[in-house]
Amino acid sequence: MKRTLIAVALLGSLLTLRAAAEEKLFLFEKSEKVQVEVIAIDQANRIVTLRLPGGEVSDLPVSSAVQNFDQLKPGDVAAVQVDRAVAFDLVKGGGGLPQVSSEEGSGRAAAGEKPGASWERTELLSADVVAVDKARGLVKLRGPQGRVQEIEVRDRSRLDNVAVGDQIQIRYKRALAMWVELPVVQ
Repeated sequence: MKRTLIAVALLGSLLTLRAAAEEKLFLFEKSEKVQVEVIAIDQANRIVTLRLPGGEVSDLPVSSAVQNFDQLKPGDVAAVQVDRAVAFDLVKGGGGLPQVSSEEGSGRAAAGEKPGASWERTELLSADVVAVDKARGLVKLRGPQGRVQEIEVRDRSRLDNVAVGDQIQIRYKRALAMWVELPVVQ
């Protein structure tokens, strides 16, 4: 149940980003899910030893904020979902001073449920367009600290509506969810 809620929340945030994509200069998103196996648990020190997909073994310290830690047992299989998305908005004529901001949120399984947690962070950066070279597919942007950076745009047609004085807003979203999966009944 909690796994479904976490997955729906992650999907909802990505669909919101995708729905707005028609207004975007560019959109990139990547989602990846892996499974890890719990092979040992140090309850006293709150350390879980995991077997990763490639077979390597890794110790993971677990924060005291994580509920239901005592439910973990060797042999549990945990799923880890990582989502990333980047969107670029074009603001014609500029949108004010270049800036950087971020938002972060998290969730966790309720007491008594299977262990699980989610985390999401969105960073917003705006930069002024100071030069456009459509023939070479290049745009120069001045960021919040005044540094100018030249960026290559793969699809040069994306620069057709970009002009000096416009502003590009870059939204980078990362989300991570982890939950213990129920064993498959055979």
